[in-house]
Amino acid sequence: MTSTGIKIEKKYFHIAIATSLVLSLVFSTCQSAKATKMNASPLPHRGQANADNQNNWNRPTRDFSQPAEREALPPSQWAGRKLDYREEEKRRKEEEAAKALKAIEEQKKQAEAAKRAEQAQVNASKQVLQSAIDANNHGYALGRAGRWNEAIAQHELACKLDPSNKQFRTNLSAARVGYGQVRLAQKDYSGAAHLFRKALTAAHDNAMAAKLLSEAIQRAGLDPTLAENRLGIGDQLAASGDLDGAMIEYQQAMQLDPGARTYVKMGDMSMRYGQATNALNWYRQAVVKDTNYGPAHRQLGLIYMMQKDYTSAAASLRKAVILDAKDNAAGLALIDIWRKQVSMNPELAENHLGLAGAFQLTGDYQSAAGEYLQVEQLDPGNARLAPGRESLARAMKHTTAEKHRAAAEVFISQGLAKDALSEISQAVNVEPKNPRYQFLMGEALESSGDIQGALRAYHTSVLIDPQNNQEAAARMRDLQNRSNNSGTSNSPQPQSQNNAPETRRPKALYEGTGTGSASPASAGQNPNTNKPFTGSFRTHDDSQSSMGGNLMQNPNSSVQRLENSAANQSETRPEPRQSQSQNKDSQTQATLKACDEMEMRRDFQGAANLLKEALNNNLQNADIHHRLGLTLLNSGQLAESVSELRIASALNPSNKVFSADLARALNIHKRSMTTDPAASPVGGAGQ
Repeated sequence: MTSTGIKIEKKYFHIAIATSLVLSLVFSTCQSAKATKMNASPLPHRGQANADNQNNWNRPTRDFSQPAEREALPPSQWAGRKLDYREEEKRRKEEEAAKALKAIEEQKKQAEAAKRAEQAQVNASKQVLQSAIDANNHGYALGRAGRWNEAIAQHELACKLDPSNKQFRTNLSAARVGYGQVRLAQKDYSGAAHLFRKALTAAHDNAMAAKLLSEAIQRAGLDPTLAENRLGIGDQLAASGDLDGAMIEYQQAMQLDPGARTYVKMGDMSMRYGQATNALNWYRQAVVKDTNYGPAHRQLGLIYMMQKDYTSAAASLRKAVILDAKDNAAGLALIDIWRKQVSMNPELAENHLGLAGAFQLTGDYQSAAGEYLQVEQLDPGNARLAPGRESLARAMKHTTAEKHRAAAEVFISQGLAKDALSEISQAVNVEPKNPRYQFLMGEALESSGDIQGALRAYHTSVLIDPQNNQEAAARMRDLQNRSNNSGTSNSPQPQSQNNAPETRRPKALYEGTGTGSASPASAGQNPNTNKPFTGSFRTHDDSQSSMGGNLMQNPNSSVQRLENSAANQSETRPEPRQSQSQNKDSQTQATLKACDEMEMRRDFQGAANLLKEALNNNLQNADIHHRLGLTLLNSGQLAESVSELRIASALNPSNKVFSADLARALNIHKRSMTTDPAASPVGGAGQ
């Protein structure tokens, strides 16, 4: 046999063995499935229990006729298991679907509620608008009936219910104007003005209210065309709490004279209304209008302090104090800033230097010296220490000189020339290069009759400050003309309209100015009029004092050149008022001549009354208005003088003399507002 045959036999052999095993297994299984019948007794139960095991049978009785109660199953091991990701995803989707459904239902509810609220609001708005219309119509009917108080109340209700309705505000303004006219007819000028301001508050474009307001102010005795008057009224109203009325007056003043002061007032009102940004803009515009107006810098500094910009605040407040040393609010605020800086870093010398400067500017020289001492202890080599102390010494000297200057001005205003000369001499000794002191020296010398000395003092003042001493040059020219006229003519001439005096000068100076003859002071009070001044004080520095008495005799001197220039200018100026009035009617000439005679007797009030009577018959006479303005200026009635001169310039705007005298009067008025002689010490002891 081959090997292949052997392999086949083995294969079939194995198959036969496997087949026999399978058959044997099947056979054995079939034999075991035939169960043997059990002949044992059944399991015991209650019916078959015998007496032997009855005591051990404790099984409870159960009624199978009733549904059985389910017994609690033991806790499952799957109860606390963690959900798998599929179950977690399913649960999350179910929750999101429930939330979305709930949100949709909630949105529907909110939309329905909003719709109901909107409808209710529309209904309420319609009702309010209808109420406003009814109130407006009722107010109109009451106004037609002359029941102004009730009409105004109804119009105010209409404006309250519908503030955006311009017609309602216009009707309210008209009702207030109507009631104001009634009060004006009853001569209740204050009440009428109040109503006209309220009318302008309701409607700013009510031209009739503005016109009637000016009429009420005029009937009350004030000129409504002067911005000063409107500002004063506004200040009174603001002090009494009537901010709306004050704002109206400030706005009217803004239209008359948009100056720095008016801008500051508008800024103050913005601050009171809580509008800090608007106030800051107003103050900045005021500084642009007039960089030398101290209150604008002070208010700017205070706003910067509110904004915690202490660097800008200190700069503005310092400027305010320099411009007006009496501005206590600015001075205290500046000191407060530097005190805070010192408290934050007391070891820094620069802070003490800043505080010393603040004390010095406010006049507290003792405290300033103490701060400089602190700087010396902290930083002896500080470069600013020595200049600061020198500045303090100059400030103390200037304060002393200012005391003498103030006393001299008081004495000059009272006609006490010798006392004024004594005081101003001490001021000049302290500050010989102060042009103002030199000018006052000239006034005192002129008042005492020393014309040559006065000319030298005026000349020195011009040399020190030629740009701002036109007045000193004019006084030199006047004195020269008086000296020339006193030797050629003794007949009195009308007072020159270009020589309107300041009210703080003695009346003795006014009598000879422009009359063609020397004043009593220069004519007979001093026999040494033509002698050069040889006082013990210097009128200028050492280089100028060497000129001595040759100052006026040298034809090539600067004085002579200045006088020649003034004479040339005088030739080109318009003719005096007397020559201009020759072309007027005889009645005007007679009035002016009578006025001249009264002024020669120093009866300025009588001359003013005469001119006012003449104006009653001819209100358009510019010459009489101009002459009345000068007469009032001589009598010290500055505000009325400015008003008359303003009218004269308006009636004849081409007359340069009128405009020049108006500018001069305005300058005098401004100086009188900034200088208070009554507050100055007569004896120069304190300030």
